[in-house]
Amino acid sequence: MRETVTSIPIATATGVRFVEQVRTGWPLEAGQQHVRQLAAKLDMTLHEMALVLATAERTFARQLSAKPSEKTLAFTKAQAERLLLLQALTNHGVEVFEDQGKFNRWLRRPLHLLQQQSPLQLLDTVTGFRVVDQLLGRIAYGVYS
Repeated sequence: MRETVTSIPIATATGVRFVEQVRTGWPLEAGQQHVRQLAAKLDMTLHEMALVLATAERTFARQLSAKPSEKTLAFTKAQAERLLLLQALTNHGVEVFEDQGKFNRWLRRPLHLLQQQSPLQLLDTVTGFRVVDQLLGRIAYGVYS
């Protein structure tokens, strides 16, 4: 299954297709558009997006305002991977909560299971993405979370 956001195909499945998409990288303009759309969809600030991408806020701001000729500011493979993970997590969250707003609120709610951290706070690591995705799976199957 594939979804297209701007001109970037999003691999919604895991495995080789996901790795291929990360390796393909992100053209600067398309990456900028995708970041803005995803941030708006999740109601995330520039600061929150920078944390999720494990990028200094100032560097991230320069990437978002860069012109296509500034190739040195293109999104890295690590950033592309995190953006794809965030997109997949968003798709899963909306599927589980059946509402974007409910998912967005849940992302920011401190949870006892996460030692009073919000799911969003865990997204600064790839392992955190896995933990939050597993938690969504538990919620989907009615396991107390």
